[in-house]
Amino acid sequence: LDYRRRLEEIRQREMAEVQQRVDYVQRLVDEAQDRRLFYRDELDTKMQDKQSFAYRSLYLDYLRGVDALIAKTLVHVEELKKELERRRQLLEYAIRQREILDEVKKEEYRQYLLEERRAETRVFDEIAIRKFAMAQREKNAQSQEGNT
Repeated sequence: LDYRRRLEEIRQREMAEVQQRVDYVQRLVDEAQDRRLFYRDELDTKMQDKQSFAYRSLYLDYLRGVDALIAKTLVHVEELKKELERRRQLLEYAIRQREILDEVKKEEYRQYLLEERRAETRVFDEIAIRKFAMAQREKNAQSQEGNT
Protein backbone atom coordinates (compact mmCIF):
# COMPACT_ATOMS: atom_id res chain seq x y z
CA LEU A 1 0.00 0.00 0.00
CA ASP A 2 2.85 2.39 0.80
CA TYR A 3 4.37 1.58 -2.58
CA ARG A 4 1.11 2.48 -4.31
CA ARG A 5 0.86 5.75 -2.40
CA ARG A 6 4.45 6.68 -3.22
CA LEU A 7 3.87 5.80 -6.87
CA GLU A 8 0.80 8.03 -6.89
CA GLU A 9 2.81 10.90 -5.36
CA ILE A 10 5.54 10.43 -7.97
CA ARG A 11 2.97 10.51 -10.77
CA GLN A 12 1.46 13.67 -9.30
CA ARG A 13 4.87 15.37 -9.20
CA GLU A 14 5.64 14.31 -12.77
CA MET A 15 2.32 15.66 -13.98
CA ALA A 16 2.87 18.93 -12.10
CA GLU A 17 6.32 19.33 -13.69
CA VAL A 18 4.92 18.82 -17.19
CA GLN A 19 2.06 21.23 -16.40
CA GLN A 20 4.60 23.85 -15.33
CA ARG A 21 6.52 23.37 -18.58
CA VAL A 22 3.31 23.73 -20.60
CA ASP A 23 2.42 26.92 -18.72
CA TYR A 24 5.93 28.34 -19.18
CA VAL A 25 6.07 27.64 -22.92
CA GLN A 26 2.52 28.94 -23.36
CA ARG A 27 3.56 32.18 -21.63
CA LEU A 28 6.49 32.47 -24.04
CA VAL A 29 4.14 32.02 -26.99
CA ASP A 30 1.77 34.64 -25.60
CA GLU A 31 4.66 37.09 -25.14
CA ALA A 32 5.91 36.42 -28.67
CA GLN A 33 2.43 36.99 -30.07
CA ASP A 34 2.19 40.27 -28.13
CA ARG A 35 5.58 41.35 -29.52
CA ARG A 36 4.44 40.39 -33.00
CA LEU A 37 1.33 42.56 -32.65
CA PHE A 38 3.45 45.44 -31.37
CA TYR A 39 5.85 45.23 -34.30
CA ARG A 40 2.99 44.79 -36.77
CA ASP A 41 1.45 47.99 -35.45
CA GLU A 42 4.87 49.61 -35.64
CA LEU A 43 5.16 48.54 -39.29
CA ASP A 44 1.70 49.93 -40.09
CA THR A 45 2.70 53.23 -38.48
CA LYS A 46 5.94 53.36 -40.49
CA MET A 47 4.06 52.61 -43.70
CA GLN A 48 1.56 55.38 -43.00
CA ASP A 49 4.48 57.75 -42.38
CA LYS A 50 5.88 56.67 -45.74
CA GLN A 51 9.07 55.26 -44.22
CA SER A 52 11.61 53.70 -46.49
CA PHE A 53 11.35 50.27 -48.08
CA ALA A 54 14.31 49.11 -45.96
CA TYR A 55 12.34 49.55 -42.74
CA ARG A 56 9.37 47.76 -44.22
CA SER A 57 11.51 44.89 -45.40
CA LEU A 58 13.26 44.68 -42.03
CA TYR A 59 9.96 44.58 -40.13
CA LEU A 60 8.44 42.03 -42.48
CA ASP A 61 11.49 39.76 -42.14
CA TYR A 62 11.28 40.08 -38.36
CA LEU A 63 7.56 39.31 -38.40
CA ARG A 64 8.13 36.21 -40.56
CA GLY A 65 10.83 35.05 -38.14
CA VAL A 66 8.53 35.58 -35.17
CA ASP A 67 5.73 33.74 -36.98
CA ALA A 68 8.05 30.79 -37.64
CA LEU A 69 9.18 30.79 -34.00
CA ILE A 70 5.60 30.91 -32.77
CA ALA A 71 4.63 28.04 -35.08
CA LYS A 72 7.52 25.88 -33.82
CA THR A 73 6.70 26.74 -30.24
CA LEU A 74 3.02 25.92 -30.72
CA VAL A 75 4.04 22.50 -32.04
CA HIS A 76 6.16 22.10 -28.91
CA VAL A 77 3.21 23.15 -26.74
CA GLU A 78 1.03 20.50 -28.40
CA GLU A 79 3.69 17.86 -27.75
CA LEU A 80 3.86 18.95 -24.11
CA LYS A 81 0.08 18.78 -23.84
CA LYS A 82 0.14 15.22 -25.19
CA GLU A 83 2.82 14.38 -22.62
CA LEU A 84 0.68 16.02 -19.94
CA GLU A 85 -2.30 13.91 -20.98
CA ARG A 86 -0.16 10.76 -20.88
CA ARG A 87 1.04 11.70 -17.38
CA ARG A 88 -2.54 12.37 -16.32
CA GLN A 89 -3.54 8.89 -17.50
CA LEU A 90 -0.63 7.36 -15.58
CA LEU A 91 -1.71 9.26 -12.48
CA GLU A 92 -5.31 8.10 -12.88
CA TYR A 93 -4.10 4.52 -13.26
CA ALA A 94 -1.96 4.84 -10.10
CA ILE A 95 -4.92 6.28 -8.19
CA ARG A 96 -7.19 3.44 -9.35
CA GLN A 97 -4.58 0.85 -8.34
CA ARG A 98 -4.21 2.39 -4.88
CA GLU A 99 -7.99 2.59 -4.42
CA ILE A 100 -8.37 -1.05 -5.44
CA LEU A 101 -5.67 -2.04 -2.97
CA ASP A 102 -7.37 0.05 -0.27
CA GLU A 103 -10.63 -1.76 -0.93
CA VAL A 104 -8.89 -5.14 -0.84
CA LYS A 105 -7.24 -4.21 2.46
CA LYS A 106 -10.59 -3.11 3.89
CA GLU A 107 -12.23 -6.35 2.77
CA GLU A 108 -9.37 -8.40 4.19
CA TYR A 109 -9.70 -6.52 7.49
CA ARG A 110 -13.46 -7.13 7.53
CA GLN A 111 -12.84 -10.83 6.93
CA TYR A 112 -10.27 -10.88 9.74
CA LEU A 113 -12.72 -9.24 12.17
CA LEU A 114 -15.46 -11.67 11.13
CA GLU A 115 -13.17 -14.65 11.73
CA GLU A 116 -12.11 -13.21 15.09
CA ARG A 117 -15.76 -12.83 16.14
CA ARG A 118 -16.54 -16.39 15.03
CA ALA A 119 -13.56 -17.77 16.96
CA GLU A 120 -14.56 -15.77 20.04
CA THR A 121 -18.14 -17.02 19.76
CA ARG A 122 -16.88 -20.61 19.51
CA VAL A 123 -14.81 -20.16 22.68
CA PHE A 124 -17.77 -18.68 24.58
CA ASP A 125 -20.03 -21.47 23.30
CA GLU A 126 -17.56 -24.10 24.48
CA ILE A 127 -17.38 -22.45 27.91
CA ALA A 128 -21.18 -22.35 28.13
CA ILE A 129 -21.43 -26.02 27.07
CA ARG A 130 -18.85 -27.05 29.68
CA LYS A 131 -20.63 -25.09 32.42
CA PHE A 132 -23.94 -26.63 31.41
CA ALA A 133 -22.42 -30.13 31.34
CA MET A 134 -20.85 -29.60 34.78
CA ALA A 135 -24.14 -28.30 36.18
CA GLN A 136 -25.93 -31.34 34.75
CA ARG A 137 -23.37 -33.70 36.30
CA GLU A 138 -23.70 -32.00 39.70
CA LYS A 139 -27.50 -32.14 39.45
CA ASN A 140 -27.37 -35.86 38.53
CA ALA A 141 -24.92 -36.55 41.36
CA GLN A 142 -27.15 -34.76 43.88
CA SER A 143 -30.25 -36.59 42.64
CA GLN A 144 -28.45 -39.95 42.94
CA GLU A 145 -27.35 -39.12 46.49
CA GLY A 146 -30.91 -38.17 47.34
CA ASN A 147 -32.19 -41.49 45.96
CA THR A 148 -29.90 -43.61 48.06
